[in-house]
Amino acid sequence: MVEVRALTTDAVVELDGDVLLLERNHPPFEGLWVLPGGLVERNEPAREACARETKEEVGLDVSVGAFVGLYDDPDRDERGNVSVAYRCTPLGEQTPTPREEASRVETFDPENLPEMGFDHERIVTDALCERKHRFC
Repeated sequence: MVEVRALTTDAVVELDGDVLLLERNHPPFEGLWVLPGGLVERNEPAREACARETKEEVGLDVSVGAFVGLYDDPDRDERGNVSVAYRCTPLGEQTPTPREEASRVETFDPENLPEMGFDHERIVTDALCERKHRFC
């Protein structure tokens, strides 16, 4: 049994219909593509953490929108973290750039995603289903 250690947040950022991903440069899932996100700090609302982590990881200021879901499968993260995910929209014209935790930042067609870490492919699928107002 995995003990929950921390709450994290993940941002599904769409740019011209594509999904923004970063390539992780450290474990777990080093070398795989993931959504921007990270730890929710003490006394920080999850929505604020989502915006902060997106800025820190890919350099984008975002508006945090619709709640996508809570992801708590014990196998999603070897560290025992649970994540809350949101759909996000960039504020104005910005160019995403890799920061400290990313080797690369790219956008991908949601119908043709690369190999992804954690349960982020599921999160993207859920976000797109929510956007289309249907269950998948």
